[in-house]
Amino acid sequence: MRRSPTSHLAGALATLFLATFLGVPLVIILARSLAPGADEPFGAGFLAALTDPYYLGRVGFTLAQALLSTVLTVALGFPTALLLARYRFRGKRALTAAFTVPFVMPTVVAGIGFLALVGPRGVLGVDLRNTLALVLLAHVFYNFAVVARMVSGFLEGVAPRLEGAAATLGATPWRVMLRVTLPLAAPATLAAALLVFLFCFTSFGVVLILAPAPTFATLEVEVYRLSARLLDLDAAAALAVLQLALLLVVGFVYTRLQERMAVSVAPGDATRRPRGPERLLIVGVLIVTGALVLGPLGALVVRSLGAPNGAWPSARNYASLLAPASTVGFTGLWNALRNSLLFAGASATLALTVGFLFSHAIVRGKWRWLDQASLLPLVVSPVTLAFGYLLTYPLLIGSPWGVPIAHALLAFPFVTRTLLPAYRSQPPVLAAAAATLGAGPIRTLWRVDLPLLRPAFLTAAAFAFAVSLGEFGATLLLVRPEFATLPVAIFDRLGRPGAANYGSALALAVVLMALTAIVMLLLQRRGRSEF
Repeated sequence: MRRSPTSHLAGALATLFLATFLGVPLVIILARSLAPGADEPFGAGFLAALTDPYYLGRVGFTLAQALLSTVLTVALGFPTALLLARYRFRGKRALTAAFTVPFVMPTVVAGIGFLALVGPRGVLGVDLRNTLALVLLAHVFYNFAVVARMVSGFLEGVAPRLEGAAATLGATPWRVMLRVTLPLAAPATLAAALLVFLFCFTSFGVVLILAPAPTFATLEVEVYRLSARLLDLDAAAALAVLQLALLLVVGFVYTRLQERMAVSVAPGDATRRPRGPERLLIVGVLIVTGALVLGPLGALVVRSLGAPNGAWPSARNYASLLAPASTVGFTGLWNALRNSLLFAGASATLALTVGFLFSHAIVRGKWRWLDQASLLPLVVSPVTLAFGYLLTYPLLIGSPWGVPIAHALLAFPFVTRTLLPAYRSQPPVLAAAAATLGAGPIRTLWRVDLPLLRPAFLTAAAFAFAVSLGEFGATLLLVRPEFATLPVAIFDRLGRPGAANYGSALALAVVLMALTAIVMLLLQRRGRSEF
């Protein structure tokens, strides 16, 4: 097909959006980090920040906790991925969906769920707050599904004839596992591990809630503390640049590994019914992983139904959400819910528009470089992005549009990744036939392309809405108290003394968890009915 003017316009608008709201802020951060002081040479402030023992300690801790979290997540997720990829059993689909629930939950919900389980007033009676162990457990909880789903999904596409051929040649099951299955799974496992490392390296909400002591501050937390509380923008810029450089390296390696995951094998079903001891192994692994993954969310619900006097069940925490706020700047349930829904709706609309512009330019205009460029927001942490807006577009800070723009930038890569396969699968003959019948590029787009993309648009809208609903890092830096969202309102209550405020935070987290679950259930139903 000949490239239409609309595809070039879409490419130009997509490039403009990415340059304006991602490229320019990052350049401003870099310039701020290298700017000379009154009596200092170029880059002196940057070097001073990076040679400060405290900041070097934050870099070391961030790397260490991300590596430990990644190793633990892979150690637990890989055996589960093998079980899901190689065995058929009743309830497998429901169990796979359950494992995904924590990953789509907002980080604030995950954090307060662990407080409800092993916090100061936790269900288990053990207080692990301000410990590295709790941070690692939370990261495993949050990222377990990444390893389990990526590796199992990759192995399910591997034809059983490879393992069957090895068995025919006399290889024992353990030898087949070591010589065939594990080498095949290596690219997917490494790619999943790098993705988990990226998430743990930029951890913000989990660390800020579960380990607020300065000893456990990650680079992301330190950038927030320096910019929002200490107003040391030069040091914050230096740390943001260092973090971005490390993330770009890891992101480059991740994209290269993804290319190796594209193996060509004959289709086939590699699963079988478990036999004998294999059943006990499956039950044991699933009990352990199920307790870790679903335990904090269950504890959150249980603790939210408790009262300060020990009565259970009690609706007192939920009733407190309906009471009018007695403190200035204390966001109530309805205001926080309204803000979250309005921001999520606005950001989802903007993310869908931008994601479509990218997809249309890539597929119809052959702007292939935009395919990789659309992934750039994934390697920029939300706090760094918000800090860039603080330096570049100060009028957005506290305005009603700052949060939706930031959320849309963080969400549109997921929209693009959802729309691209659907767009590429459209038969080119349809657009060509419309052009033959006299339809112009805009009419063809409106009457042919967009109707065929409707199912993908609905799926992408649900993803973008859910991303905005639970986003915490950028929102905390950009929003004013009257525009506080549900995650910010939960964090606000956690920072206030008293059992009543803590109970209110628990109840508000359950509301956010239920709202996110509803969105994802609608997404799953739409996915089954439309694809």
